[in-house]
Amino acid sequence: MKLRIATAVVMSMTLLAGISAVAQDAAPLFKTKCAMCHGDQGQGKPPMAPKIAGSAKVEAVLTKGGEAKAPHIKPMSTLTADQVTSLAAYVKTLK
Repeated sequence: MKLRIATAVVMSMTLLAGISAVAQDAAPLFKTKCAMCHGDQGQGKPPMAPKIAGSAKVEAVLTKGGEAKAPHIKPMSTLTADQVTSLAAYVKTLK
């Protein structure tokens, strides 16, 4: 039983470290694609853009589009799937 728990803990730590690395790679991309409207820490710039720091909706908005009247009504077709995943992971790390 202890071996299973230890294995699960190690696997979780490895997975979290991978997410952190992906998020770090997205920092420059966030600064060029998102920060001008959402702020350098995702804090938002009302009324132009909402706070997105910590948001779990970023990936869906970037791939499927946002609500009517939102700046991202359509998906951001200039981003690759890997970039979207990286940006979503990065935004979740912002506070």
